[in-house]
Amino acid sequence: MTLTKLKSKNNISILILIVLIYIVLTIVCLNNCYFWDNIQQISKEAHWFYLTDFNSLLIPVNSGAEIVATGYHPPLMGIMTATLWKVFGYHLWVSHVFALMWAFILIFNVWKIIRLLFPDNFIGWIMPVILLESTLLTQFAIGSPDFILFTAFVVSLRAILERKPMLLTIGIFFLCCINMRGIFAGATLLIVLFYFNYLQKKENQDHRSVLKIMIPFLPTLILLSAYFIYYFIGHGWFFSGSTSSGHYSIPTGVGQIIKHVAEFGLRSIENGRIIIWFLGIYIAYLTYKSKTLLTQIEKVLLLFFLLLSGLYIIFILITQMPFSARYFMPQFFILSIMTLLGVLKFFNKNSVKFIFILIICFELTGNLWIYPDRIAKSWDCTLAHLPYYELRKDCFKFIEAEEIDYKDISGGFCFYGNSRFIDLTQNDKTIGIDSNRKYYIYSNISNVEDRFVKELQNKNAWFPIKTFEKGFVNITIYKKNSLNHNRNQFQNH
Repeated sequence: MTLTKLKSKNNISILILIVLIYIVLTIVCLNNCYFWDNIQQISKEAHWFYLTDFNSLLIPVNSGAEIVATGYHPPLMGIMTATLWKVFGYHLWVSHVFALMWAFILIFNVWKIIRLLFPDNFIGWIMPVILLESTLLTQFAIGSPDFILFTAFVVSLRAILERKPMLLTIGIFFLCCINMRGIFAGATLLIVLFYFNYLQKKENQDHRSVLKIMIPFLPTLILLSAYFIYYFIGHGWFFSGSTSSGHYSIPTGVGQIIKHVAEFGLRSIENGRIIIWFLGIYIAYLTYKSKTLLTQIEKVLLLFFLLLSGLYIIFILITQMPFSARYFMPQFFILSIMTLLGVLKFFNKNSVKFIFILIICFELTGNLWIYPDRIAKSWDCTLAHLPYYELRKDCFKFIEAEEIDYKDISGGFCFYGNSRFIDLTQNDKTIGIDSNRKYYIYSNISNVEDRFVKELQNKNAWFPIKTFEKGFVNITIYKKNSLNHNRNQFQNH
């Protein structure tokens, strides 16, 4: 067997291993309930189309309704999910199998991009770095819209690099119609495509006219324009009812901006990503010091990274929008590619393999990044959250066994609301969001405000009647002390 065939065989083995990891993760998560923002962005919006038989494109916006639209996110995710429910049945596994389909698309297109940019003997090292990153794996595990957004971004990027207009049309459609962040990424890709075309023209390579560049973007642009015009006519401006403390309101002072900058920095480097950032900054220094010229593709990748990152920095200054590590998956993908290109350029062969192993190990530890209770955690970006599903079931089995009335229960994020939208149950069992009821379900998953955590720890106000704990996740049912109910009724459970 020749050396080339051996390298190719090793690359295929790594590819198969990655595919198997995604399949196994799908099986593990197959019947997990909707988690984190998926409760709103997938389940609630899908229920609107499912229950109304697609009679209206506009989801209600009044805060008193059970199903409320985000508005600024296009409704494609809800429409696709509701359609799948109609075809395959009203089941949790539908969303997870749908995510697996997108995973196959992602793996194939990442493979194509890496083969385009890197020597064949390093493909087997680079694939795990890109595809086993904890935020990406977790977004896949929960069937998140952001996983589909990221896949569509990779498809679009590949289409640009390989000059495939039809593929770009498809990629841009899914990228921009999943949510507003996809629209930002799509607009940035259009600028990048113009720049790529300019570089090719400058170097007397084949280039396209402005019209040809725009054609793949036009179907999505027309469709989204029609939707938003229809939305504005029906509901008005997105944030017309927002308050001074809303996510899209202006920061109230310098201190809040500084806190926002710190959050932006933490979400960018958390879950093991810090190793890529550290290496990326060092590679940038070596590139500057050696006066190494960037290739066309490196210039294009750098422009996208700077433009989209710059947009989020603007959001720091003009909004109070909370950040999540999942927001930065496209930028982090670009940063990883550029960093790995730099590693091959500036380090010898033996050092390169050590660096790749270090990166992979560091990224895998991203699933172990757990902060103190007072620091909010992006639980939807780490597989450390997986015990939550089992503990949640145990929690509600206890509630059912004790015949506690759901009208007497409130809870934190991921617990409050109608269980129909979270677990796809046939019965409406609603938990309140206020803390004035007899019982409160607390979990570190919920990122409850510090002041209320202190209140729960005050034994004169609340006492725990049951705790469920596994791995890094805990759930406790608290009962109000002031109600003078007999504590002993729970001691045997």
